[in-house]
Amino acid sequence: MYVNDIYNLRVCTMVKRNAVLFVLATLTVLAAACTRPVGPQDSQIPAPSVWNRLVSSSATQKDVPFASGPEVEIDQQWWRHFGDPTLDELIKQALDNNKSLQIAKARVEEARAGRRAARSQLLPVVNAGMGAQRTNLGYFTNNSAVTFFEDEVVGTWEFDLFGRNQARTAAAAAIMESEEAARQAVRVGLLAEVARNYFAMRDLERQIDLTRQNLDLQKKTLALVQGQKQGTKASEFDVQRASAQVSATESLIPALKAGRDSARNRLNVLLGLAPGSLEELLNAPWDLKPLDQLILVAAPAKVLAERPDVRSAERIFAASISAKYVAQTAWLPQISLMSFFGAQSFGTSALQWANPWARGFNVILPALNFERIMSQIDSANAQQKQAFLNYQQTVLLALENMENVLSSYSNELNRNASLADNVKQNSTAAELVKHKYSSGYASLLDVLVAEMNQLVSQSSHTASDFNLRNDLVSIYSAAGGGWKGMDSKDEPRQLSEAK
Repeated sequence: MYVNDIYNLRVCTMVKRNAVLFVLATLTVLAAACTRPVGPQDSQIPAPSVWNRLVSSSATQKDVPFASGPEVEIDQQWWRHFGDPTLDELIKQALDNNKSLQIAKARVEEARAGRRAARSQLLPVVNAGMGAQRTNLGYFTNNSAVTFFEDEVVGTWEFDLFGRNQARTAAAAAIMESEEAARQAVRVGLLAEVARNYFAMRDLERQIDLTRQNLDLQKKTLALVQGQKQGTKASEFDVQRASAQVSATESLIPALKAGRDSARNRLNVLLGLAPGSLEELLNAPWDLKPLDQLILVAAPAKVLAERPDVRSAERIFAASISAKYVAQTAWLPQISLMSFFGAQSFGTSALQWANPWARGFNVILPALNFERIMSQIDSANAQQKQAFLNYQQTVLLALENMENVLSSYSNELNRNASLADNVKQNSTAAELVKHKYSSGYASLLDVLVAEMNQLVSQSSHTASDFNLRNDLVSIYSAAGGGWKGMDSKDEPRQLSEAK
Protein backbone atom coordinates (compact mmCIF):
# COMPACT_ATOMS: atom_id res chain seq x y z
CA MET A 1 0.00 0.00 0.00
CA TYR A 2 2.86 2.40 0.77
CA VAL A 3 4.39 1.86 -2.64
CA ASN A 4 1.07 2.50 -4.38
CA ASP A 5 0.45 5.69 -2.43
CA ILE A 6 3.81 7.09 -3.44
CA TYR A 7 3.20 6.05 -7.04
CA ASN A 8 -0.23 7.74 -7.17
CA LEU A 9 1.23 10.91 -5.66
CA ARG A 10 3.91 11.04 -8.34
CA VAL A 11 1.32 10.54 -11.07
CA CYS A 12 -0.83 13.39 -9.72
CA THR A 13 2.20 15.65 -9.66
CA MET A 14 2.99 14.74 -13.25
CA VAL A 15 -0.58 15.50 -14.37
CA LYS A 16 -0.42 18.97 -12.84
CA ARG A 17 2.77 19.68 -14.68
CA ASN A 18 1.08 18.67 -17.93
CA ALA A 19 -1.66 21.26 -17.60
CA VAL A 20 0.02 23.26 -20.34
CA LEU A 21 -0.87 20.53 -22.82
CA PHE A 22 -4.57 20.96 -22.11
CA VAL A 23 -4.24 24.70 -22.66
CA LEU A 24 -2.57 24.09 -26.00
CA ALA A 25 -5.28 21.59 -26.92
CA THR A 26 -8.02 24.10 -26.06
CA LEU A 27 -6.40 26.80 -28.19
CA THR A 28 -6.08 24.37 -31.06
CA VAL A 29 -9.73 23.33 -30.84
CA LEU A 30 -10.71 26.99 -31.02
CA ALA A 31 -8.51 27.41 -34.08
CA ALA A 32 -10.11 24.36 -35.67
CA ALA A 33 -13.57 25.73 -34.94
CA CYS A 34 -12.66 28.86 -36.88
CA THR A 35 -11.67 26.79 -39.90
CA ARG A 36 -14.25 26.97 -42.68
CA PRO A 37 -14.29 25.30 -46.10
CA VAL A 38 -13.80 27.47 -49.14
CA GLY A 39 -17.03 29.32 -49.88
CA PRO A 40 -19.22 28.92 -52.98
CA GLN A 41 -17.33 29.42 -56.23
CA ASP A 42 -18.58 31.20 -59.34
CA SER A 43 -18.48 29.18 -62.55
CA GLN A 44 -18.15 32.45 -64.55
CA ILE A 45 -20.94 31.19 -66.83
CA PRO A 46 -23.90 33.55 -66.47
CA ALA A 47 -27.23 31.81 -66.06
CA PRO A 48 -29.92 33.08 -68.46
CA SER A 49 -32.85 34.90 -66.91
CA VAL A 50 -35.36 32.57 -68.59
CA TRP A 51 -35.24 29.31 -70.50
CA ASN A 52 -34.76 29.86 -74.21
CA ARG A 53 -37.34 27.21 -75.10
CA LEU A 54 -40.02 29.06 -73.16
CA VAL A 55 -39.26 32.30 -75.00
CA SER A 56 -39.31 30.70 -78.46
CA SER A 57 -42.44 28.67 -77.67
CA SER A 58 -44.42 31.67 -76.48
CA ALA A 59 -43.65 33.41 -79.74
CA THR A 60 -45.02 30.54 -81.87
CA GLN A 61 -47.69 28.90 -79.68
CA LYS A 62 -50.71 30.31 -77.95
CA ASP A 63 -50.98 27.51 -75.42
CA VAL A 64 -47.50 27.03 -73.94
CA PRO A 65 -47.52 24.10 -71.46
CA PHE A 66 -44.92 25.74 -69.20
CA ALA A 67 -44.85 28.55 -66.68
CA SER A 68 -41.65 29.86 -65.13
CA GLY A 69 -40.55 32.57 -62.78
CA PRO A 70 -38.21 33.37 -59.89
CA GLU A 71 -40.89 32.37 -57.38
CA VAL A 72 -41.28 28.83 -58.76
CA GLU A 73 -39.62 26.25 -56.52
CA ILE A 74 -38.12 22.88 -57.45
CA ASP A 75 -40.69 20.13 -56.96
CA GLN A 76 -38.97 17.59 -54.69
CA GLN A 77 -41.83 15.06 -54.80
CA TRP A 78 -42.69 15.33 -58.48
CA TRP A 79 -43.83 11.69 -58.86
CA ARG A 80 -47.06 12.51 -57.01
CA HIS A 81 -48.22 14.51 -60.05
CA PHE A 82 -48.87 11.24 -61.88
CA GLY A 83 -51.45 10.13 -59.33
CA ASP A 84 -50.30 6.50 -59.37
CA PRO A 85 -50.17 4.73 -55.97
CA THR A 86 -48.05 1.94 -57.42
CA LEU A 87 -45.41 4.42 -58.56
CA ASP A 88 -45.47 6.09 -55.13
CA GLU A 89 -44.81 2.74 -53.46
CA LEU A 90 -42.00 1.90 -55.89
CA ILE A 91 -40.33 5.24 -55.16
CA LYS A 92 -40.57 4.67 -51.42
CA GLN A 93 -39.06 1.19 -51.59
CA ALA A 94 -36.29 2.36 -53.92
CA LEU A 95 -35.26 5.06 -51.44
CA ASP A 96 -35.10 2.48 -48.67
CA ASN A 97 -33.39 -0.41 -50.46
CA ASN A 98 -31.53 0.66 -53.61
CA LYS A 99 -27.95 -0.59 -53.52
CA SER A 100 -26.41 2.21 -55.58
CA LEU A 101 -27.89 4.75 -53.19
CA GLN A 102 -26.51 2.82 -50.22
CA ILE A 103 -23.07 2.73 -51.85
CA ALA A 104 -23.25 6.51 -52.30
CA LYS A 105 -24.17 6.88 -48.63
CA ALA A 106 -21.13 4.80 -47.67
CA ARG A 107 -18.94 7.11 -49.74
CA VAL A 108 -20.28 10.06 -47.78
CA GLU A 109 -19.45 8.29 -44.52
CA GLU A 110 -15.94 7.62 -45.80
CA ALA A 111 -15.49 11.29 -46.76
CA ARG A 112 -16.84 12.37 -43.37
CA ALA A 113 -14.23 10.18 -41.67
CA GLY A 114 -11.58 11.76 -43.89
CA ARG A 115 -12.67 15.20 -42.74
CA ARG A 116 -12.37 14.13 -39.10
CA ALA A 117 -8.88 12.80 -39.79
CA ALA A 118 -7.90 16.11 -41.38
CA ARG A 119 -9.29 18.03 -38.42
CA SER A 120 -7.27 15.89 -36.03
CA GLN A 121 -4.08 17.33 -37.53
CA LEU A 122 -4.98 20.63 -35.86
CA LEU A 123 -4.90 19.00 -32.42
CA PRO A 124 -1.92 17.99 -30.29
CA VAL A 125 -0.83 14.38 -30.36
CA VAL A 126 -0.63 13.21 -26.75
CA ASN A 127 0.55 9.69 -25.90
CA ALA A 128 0.75 8.31 -22.37
CA GLY A 129 2.37 5.13 -21.20
CA MET A 130 3.43 3.34 -18.08
CA GLY A 131 5.25 0.16 -17.26
CA ALA A 132 6.89 -1.87 -14.55
CA GLN A 133 9.55 -4.53 -14.63
CA ARG A 134 11.67 -6.62 -12.30
CA THR A 135 15.28 -6.70 -13.48
CA ASN A 136 18.90 -7.24 -12.54
CA LEU A 137 21.28 -4.89 -14.29
CA GLY A 138 24.42 -6.34 -12.78
CA TYR A 139 26.93 -3.67 -11.75
CA PHE A 140 24.35 -0.85 -11.90
CA THR A 141 22.14 -2.54 -9.30
CA ASN A 142 24.90 -4.17 -7.24
CA ASN A 143 24.04 -7.47 -8.92
CA SER A 144 20.62 -7.38 -7.23
CA ALA A 145 17.09 -7.61 -8.58
CA VAL A 146 15.20 -4.32 -8.52
CA THR A 147 11.72 -3.13 -9.39
CA PHE A 148 11.54 -0.42 -12.06
CA PHE A 149 8.45 1.81 -12.50
CA GLU A 150 8.04 4.32 -15.32
CA ASP A 151 5.22 6.48 -16.66
CA GLU A 152 5.34 9.23 -19.21
CA VAL A 153 3.27 11.64 -21.23
CA VAL A 154 4.61 12.84 -24.58
CA GLY A 155 2.86 15.61 -26.48
CA THR A 156 3.63 17.03 -29.93
CA TRP A 157 1.80 19.73 -31.81
CA GLU A 158 2.47 21.18 -35.25
CA PHE A 159 2.00 24.90 -34.84
CA ASP A 160 -0.14 25.72 -37.89
CA LEU A 161 1.24 29.22 -38.29
CA PHE A 162 0.69 29.37 -42.06
CA GLY A 163 -2.66 27.54 -42.19
CA ARG A 164 -1.39 24.40 -43.96
CA ASN A 165 -3.40 21.99 -41.83
CA GLN A 166 -6.42 24.28 -41.86
CA ALA A 167 -6.29 24.18 -45.67
CA ARG A 168 -6.15 20.39 -45.53
CA THR A 169 -9.20 20.43 -43.29
CA ALA A 170 -11.02 22.80 -45.67
CA ALA A 171 -10.20 20.51 -48.62
CA ALA A 172 -11.47 17.45 -46.75
CA ALA A 173 -14.67 19.30 -45.82
CA ALA A 174 -15.24 20.30 -49.46
CA ILE A 175 -14.68 16.71 -50.59
CA MET A 176 -17.20 15.50 -48.03
CA GLU A 177 -19.73 18.05 -49.29
CA SER A 178 -19.02 16.95 -52.86
CA GLU A 179 -19.72 13.33 -51.93
CA GLU A 180 -22.95 14.38 -50.21
CA ALA A 181 -24.03 16.20 -53.37
CA ALA A 182 -22.99 13.18 -55.45
CA ARG A 183 -25.19 11.00 -53.25
CA GLN A 184 -28.07 13.37 -53.87
CA ALA A 185 -27.37 13.17 -57.62
CA VAL A 186 -27.57 9.37 -57.40
CA ARG A 187 -30.90 9.76 -55.66
CA VAL A 188 -32.25 12.10 -58.36
CA GLY A 189 -31.15 9.68 -61.08
CA LEU A 190 -32.58 6.71 -59.20
CA LEU A 191 -36.05 8.24 -58.89
CA ALA A 192 -36.07 9.13 -62.57
CA GLU A 193 -34.94 5.64 -63.57
CA VAL A 194 -37.62 4.01 -61.43
CA ALA A 195 -40.32 6.18 -63.00
CA ARG A 196 -39.04 5.63 -66.56
CA ASN A 197 -38.89 1.85 -66.16
CA TYR A 198 -42.33 1.83 -64.59
CA PHE A 199 -43.79 3.80 -67.49
CA ALA A 200 -41.92 1.61 -69.97
CA MET A 201 -43.49 -1.46 -68.35
CA ARG A 202 -46.98 0.09 -68.47
CA ASP A 203 -46.44 1.14 -72.10
CA LEU A 204 -45.51 -2.42 -73.07
CA GLU A 205 -48.52 -3.79 -71.19
CA ARG A 206 -50.76 -1.39 -73.07
CA GLN A 207 -49.07 -2.34 -76.35
CA ILE A 208 -49.73 -6.03 -75.62
CA ASP A 209 -53.42 -5.30 -74.95
CA LEU A 210 -53.75 -3.27 -78.17
CA THR A 211 -52.00 -5.95 -80.19
CA ARG A 212 -54.32 -8.62 -78.81
CA GLN A 213 -57.37 -6.52 -79.55
CA ASN A 214 -56.25 -5.98 -83.12
CA LEU A 215 -55.34 -9.64 -83.38
CA ASP A 216 -58.91 -10.54 -82.48
CA LEU A 217 -60.18 -8.20 -85.21
CA GLN A 218 -57.82 -9.72 -87.75
CA LYS A 219 -58.91 -13.22 -86.79
CA LYS A 220 -62.51 -12.18 -87.38
CA THR A 221 -61.49 -10.88 -90.78
CA LEU A 222 -59.75 -14.21 -91.50
CA ALA A 223 -62.90 -16.09 -90.49
CA LEU A 224 -64.91 -13.87 -92.80
CA VAL A 225 -62.55 -14.57 -95.70
CA GLN A 226 -62.64 -18.28 -95.03
CA GLY A 227 -66.44 -18.19 -95.05
CA GLN A 228 -66.43 -16.31 -98.35
CA LYS A 229 -64.03 -18.86 -99.84
CA GLN A 230 -66.55 -21.59 -99.17
CA GLY A 231 -69.07 -19.49 -101.01
CA THR A 232 -66.59 -18.87 -103.85
CA LYS A 233 -66.46 -15.14 -103.07
CA ALA A 234 -62.80 -15.34 -101.96
CA SER A 235 -59.80 -17.23 -103.27
CA GLU A 236 -57.20 -19.32 -101.48
CA PHE A 237 -54.79 -16.42 -102.02
CA ASP A 238 -57.06 -14.14 -99.97
CA VAL A 239 -57.18 -16.70 -97.17
CA GLN A 240 -53.39 -17.03 -97.09
CA ARG A 241 -52.89 -13.28 -97.16
CA ALA A 242 -55.29 -12.77 -94.23
CA SER A 243 -53.60 -15.65 -92.36
CA ALA A 244 -50.18 -14.09 -92.95
CA GLN A 245 -51.31 -10.83 -91.33
CA VAL A 246 -52.67 -12.72 -88.32
CA SER A 247 -49.34 -14.53 -87.94
CA ALA A 248 -47.37 -11.27 -88.27
CA THR A 249 -49.46 -9.63 -85.55
CA GLU A 250 -49.10 -12.67 -83.28
CA SER A 251 -45.32 -12.49 -83.68
CA LEU A 252 -45.31 -9.02 -82.12
CA ILE A 253 -46.62 -10.22 -78.76
CA PRO A 254 -43.61 -12.34 -77.61
CA ALA A 255 -41.20 -9.42 -78.20
CA LEU A 256 -43.49 -7.07 -76.29
CA LYS A 257 -43.71 -9.55 -73.42
CA ALA A 258 -39.94 -9.87 -73.31
CA GLY A 259 -39.60 -6.10 -73.07
CA ARG A 260 -42.22 -5.96 -70.33
CA ASP A 261 -40.46 -8.67 -68.33
CA SER A 262 -37.12 -6.85 -68.69
CA ALA A 263 -38.69 -3.66 -67.35
CA ARG A 264 -40.17 -5.58 -64.42
CA ASN A 265 -36.85 -7.21 -63.63
CA ARG A 266 -35.11 -3.85 -63.77
CA LEU A 267 -37.63 -2.38 -61.34
CA ASN A 268 -36.96 -5.22 -58.90
CA VAL A 269 -33.22 -4.61 -59.02
CA LEU A 270 -33.66 -0.85 -58.61
CA LEU A 271 -35.60 -1.59 -55.44
CA GLY A 272 -32.86 -3.90 -54.17
CA LEU A 273 -34.93 -7.05 -54.75
CA ALA A 274 -34.52 -10.25 -56.73
CA PRO A 275 -36.49 -10.43 -60.02
CA GLY A 276 -40.05 -11.60 -59.44
CA SER A 277 -40.42 -10.06 -55.99
CA LEU A 278 -42.83 -7.30 -57.07
CA GLU A 279 -45.34 -9.35 -59.02
CA GLU A 280 -48.25 -8.65 -56.67
CA LEU A 281 -47.57 -4.90 -56.60
CA LEU A 282 -47.00 -4.60 -60.36
CA ASN A 283 -50.09 -6.65 -61.20
CA ALA A 284 -52.33 -4.26 -59.28
CA PRO A 285 -54.99 -2.42 -61.37
CA TRP A 286 -53.93 0.97 -62.67
CA ASP A 287 -55.24 3.87 -64.70
CA LEU A 288 -53.45 6.30 -66.97
CA LYS A 289 -54.26 9.61 -65.29
CA PRO A 290 -54.26 12.81 -67.40
CA LEU A 291 -51.21 15.02 -67.10
CA ASP A 292 -51.12 18.51 -65.66
CA GLN A 293 -52.11 21.10 -68.23
CA LEU A 294 -49.47 23.55 -66.98
CA ILE A 295 -45.96 22.55 -65.91
CA LEU A 296 -44.14 24.87 -63.50
CA VAL A 297 -40.45 25.26 -64.31
CA ALA A 298 -37.97 26.96 -61.97
CA ALA A 299 -35.72 29.71 -63.30
CA PRO A 300 -32.27 28.73 -64.65
CA ALA A 301 -30.37 30.22 -61.70
CA LYS A 302 -32.46 28.26 -59.21
CA VAL A 303 -32.06 25.03 -61.19
CA LEU A 304 -28.27 25.43 -61.23
CA ALA A 305 -28.30 26.08 -57.49
CA GLU A 306 -30.43 22.98 -56.78
CA ARG A 307 -28.89 20.41 -59.13
CA PRO A 308 -26.70 18.09 -57.07
CA ASP A 309 -24.26 17.37 -59.89
CA VAL A 310 -23.52 21.09 -60.25
CA ARG A 311 -23.02 21.46 -56.51
CA SER A 312 -20.76 18.41 -56.45
CA ALA A 313 -18.58 19.84 -59.23
CA GLU A 314 -18.41 23.20 -57.44
CA ARG A 315 -17.28 21.54 -54.19
CA ILE A 316 -14.58 19.57 -56.05
CA PHE A 317 -13.32 22.87 -57.44
CA ALA A 318 -13.35 24.38 -53.93
CA ALA A 319 -11.35 21.41 -52.63
CA SER A 320 -8.77 21.92 -55.39
CA ILE A 321 -8.28 25.54 -54.25
CA SER A 322 -7.43 24.39 -50.74
CA ALA A 323 -5.21 21.61 -52.08
CA LYS A 324 -3.31 24.15 -54.16
CA TYR A 325 -2.68 26.27 -51.07
CA VAL A 326 -1.35 23.21 -49.21
CA ALA A 327 1.11 22.59 -52.05
CA GLN A 328 2.23 26.23 -52.04
CA THR A 329 2.93 26.21 -48.29
CA ALA A 330 5.54 23.50 -48.79
CA TRP A 331 8.03 26.40 -49.17
CA LEU A 332 7.24 27.56 -45.65
CA PRO A 333 8.71 26.11 -42.45
CA GLN A 334 6.99 23.47 -40.35
CA ILE A 335 7.08 24.34 -36.66
CA SER A 336 6.34 21.64 -34.10
CA LEU A 337 6.17 21.97 -30.32
CA MET A 338 7.18 19.08 -28.10
CA SER A 339 6.67 18.35 -24.41
CA PHE A 340 7.68 15.32 -22.36
CA PHE A 341 6.97 14.60 -18.69
CA GLY A 342 7.62 11.39 -16.81
CA ALA A 343 8.10 9.70 -13.48
CA GLN A 344 10.58 6.93 -12.82
CA SER A 345 11.55 4.84 -9.81
CA PHE A 346 14.66 2.70 -9.60
CA GLY A 347 15.96 1.33 -6.34
CA THR A 348 16.96 -1.76 -4.44
CA SER A 349 15.47 -1.13 -1.02
CA ALA A 350 13.16 1.86 -1.25
CA LEU A 351 11.48 3.62 -4.12
CA GLN A 352 13.60 6.48 -5.41
CA TRP A 353 11.70 8.72 -7.82
CA ALA A 354 12.99 10.82 -10.69
CA ASN A 355 11.05 13.25 -12.85
CA PRO A 356 12.51 13.53 -16.36
CA TRP A 357 11.03 16.22 -18.57
CA ALA A 358 11.69 18.07 -21.79
CA ARG A 359 10.18 20.96 -23.73
CA GLY A 360 11.20 22.31 -27.07
CA PHE A 361 10.35 22.92 -30.69
CA ASN A 362 11.46 21.78 -34.11
CA VAL A 363 11.68 23.85 -37.29
CA ILE A 364 11.90 22.10 -40.65
CA LEU A 365 12.76 24.07 -43.79
CA PRO A 366 13.04 22.75 -47.36
CA ALA A 367 16.65 22.41 -48.41
CA LEU A 368 17.36 20.31 -51.50
CA ASN A 369 13.83 19.27 -52.49
CA PHE A 370 12.85 22.36 -54.50
CA GLU A 371 12.13 20.41 -57.68
CA ARG A 372 9.72 18.11 -55.85
CA ILE A 373 7.91 21.08 -54.32
CA MET A 374 7.64 22.83 -57.69
CA SER A 375 6.27 19.69 -59.32
CA GLN A 376 3.65 19.36 -56.57
CA ILE A 377 2.62 23.00 -57.04
CA ASP A 378 2.39 22.55 -60.82
CA SER A 379 0.31 19.41 -60.31
CA ALA A 380 -2.02 21.24 -57.92
CA ASN A 381 -2.41 24.08 -60.46
CA ALA A 382 -3.32 21.61 -63.19
CA GLN A 383 -5.80 19.82 -60.93
CA GLN A 384 -7.45 23.12 -60.03
CA LYS A 385 -7.74 24.02 -63.70
CA GLN A 386 -9.32 20.64 -64.46
CA ALA A 387 -11.77 21.02 -61.58
CA PHE A 388 -12.77 24.51 -62.74
CA LEU A 389 -13.29 23.40 -66.35
CA ASN A 390 -15.27 20.38 -65.15
CA TYR A 391 -17.42 22.75 -63.08
CA GLN A 392 -18.10 24.93 -66.12
CA GLN A 393 -18.83 21.89 -68.28
CA THR A 394 -21.30 20.58 -65.70
CA VAL A 395 -23.11 23.92 -65.67
CA LEU A 396 -23.33 23.98 -69.47
CA LEU A 397 -24.58 20.40 -69.61
CA ALA A 398 -27.23 21.20 -67.00
CA LEU A 399 -28.52 24.11 -69.07
CA GLU A 400 -28.46 21.99 -72.23
CA ASN A 401 -30.26 19.15 -70.46
CA MET A 402 -33.17 21.35 -69.37
CA GLU A 403 -33.52 23.05 -72.75
CA ASN A 404 -33.61 19.66 -74.50
CA VAL A 405 -36.25 18.12 -72.25
CA LEU A 406 -38.45 21.22 -72.44
CA SER A 407 -38.28 21.06 -76.23
CA SER A 408 -38.91 17.31 -76.23
CA TYR A 409 -42.00 17.61 -74.04
CA SER A 410 -43.59 20.50 -75.94
CA ASN A 411 -43.02 18.86 -79.33
CA GLU A 412 -44.22 15.48 -78.09
CA LEU A 413 -47.37 17.20 -76.83
CA ASN A 414 -48.12 18.43 -80.36
CA ARG A 415 -47.25 15.02 -81.80
CA ASN A 416 -49.56 13.32 -79.32
CA ALA A 417 -52.49 15.48 -80.41
CA SER A 418 -51.86 14.60 -84.07
CA LEU A 419 -51.57 10.90 -83.24
CA ALA A 420 -54.89 11.03 -81.38
CA ASP A 421 -56.54 12.39 -84.52
CA ASN A 422 -54.77 9.73 -86.56
CA VAL A 423 -56.18 6.96 -84.33
CA LYS A 424 -59.74 8.24 -84.85
CA GLN A 425 -59.25 8.50 -88.61
CA ASN A 426 -57.77 5.00 -88.99
CA SER A 427 -60.44 3.44 -86.76
CA THR A 428 -63.16 5.05 -88.85
CA ALA A 429 -61.44 3.99 -92.08
CA ALA A 430 -61.15 0.39 -90.88
CA GLU A 431 -64.86 0.22 -90.06
CA LEU A 432 -65.83 1.71 -93.41
CA VAL A 433 -63.63 -0.58 -95.49
CA LYS A 434 -64.97 -3.68 -93.71
CA HIS A 435 -68.53 -2.71 -94.62
CA LYS A 436 -67.48 -2.12 -98.20
CA TYR A 437 -65.67 -5.45 -98.33
CA SER A 438 -68.76 -7.27 -97.04
CA SER A 439 -70.77 -5.60 -99.79
CA GLY A 440 -68.18 -6.40 -102.43
CA TYR A 441 -67.05 -2.80 -103.01
CA ALA A 442 -63.57 -3.14 -101.52
CA SER A 443 -60.76 -5.67 -101.82
CA LEU A 444 -59.31 -7.76 -99.05
CA LEU A 445 -56.04 -5.86 -99.40
CA ASP A 446 -57.87 -2.66 -98.50
CA VAL A 447 -59.19 -4.31 -95.33
CA LEU A 448 -55.78 -5.66 -94.32
CA VAL A 449 -54.06 -2.32 -94.90
CA ALA A 450 -56.74 -0.49 -92.91
CA GLU A 451 -56.44 -2.91 -90.00
CA MET A 452 -52.65 -2.62 -89.96
CA ASN A 453 -52.86 1.17 -90.08
CA GLN A 454 -55.24 1.07 -87.16
CA LEU A 455 -52.82 -1.07 -85.11
CA VAL A 456 -49.83 1.13 -85.97
CA SER A 457 -51.65 4.37 -85.14
CA GLN A 458 -52.94 3.03 -81.81
CA SER A 459 -49.49 1.72 -80.91
CA SER A 460 -47.85 5.04 -81.82
CA HIS A 461 -50.38 7.03 -79.80
CA THR A 462 -49.92 4.80 -76.76
CA ALA A 463 -46.15 5.10 -77.01
CA SER A 464 -46.54 8.88 -77.25
CA ASP A 465 -48.65 8.92 -74.08
CA PHE A 466 -45.81 7.32 -72.18
CA ASN A 467 -43.17 9.42 -73.96
CA LEU A 468 -44.91 12.46 -72.52
CA ARG A 469 -44.62 11.00 -69.05
CA ASN A 470 -40.97 10.11 -69.56
CA ASP A 471 -40.27 13.62 -70.85
CA LEU A 472 -42.02 15.06 -67.81
CA VAL A 473 -39.86 12.88 -65.56
CA SER A 474 -36.82 14.21 -67.40
CA ILE A 475 -37.94 17.80 -66.78
CA TYR A 476 -38.28 17.21 -63.05
CA SER A 477 -34.97 15.35 -62.97
CA ALA A 478 -33.15 18.01 -65.00
CA ALA A 479 -34.35 20.59 -62.48
CA GLY A 480 -32.77 18.59 -59.66
CA GLY A 481 -36.05 17.47 -58.13
CA GLY A 482 -36.07 14.57 -55.71
CA TRP A 483 -32.79 14.96 -53.81
CA LYS A 484 -34.57 16.06 -50.64
CA GLY A 485 -36.06 13.13 -48.80
CA MET A 486 -39.70 12.40 -48.21
CA ASP A 487 -38.93 10.53 -44.99
CA SER A 488 -36.57 10.95 -42.06
CA LYS A 489 -34.61 7.80 -42.87
CA ASP A 490 -33.11 9.29 -46.00
CA GLU A 491 -33.41 13.01 -45.28
CA PRO A 492 -30.15 14.57 -46.50
CA ARG A 493 -28.46 17.24 -44.46
CA GLN A 494 -27.94 20.67 -45.90
CA LEU A 495 -24.33 21.44 -46.76
CA SER A 496 -24.25 24.23 -44.22
CA GLU A 497 -25.18 21.74 -41.50
CA ALA A 498 -22.55 19.28 -42.63
CA LYS A 499 -19.67 21.70 -42.24
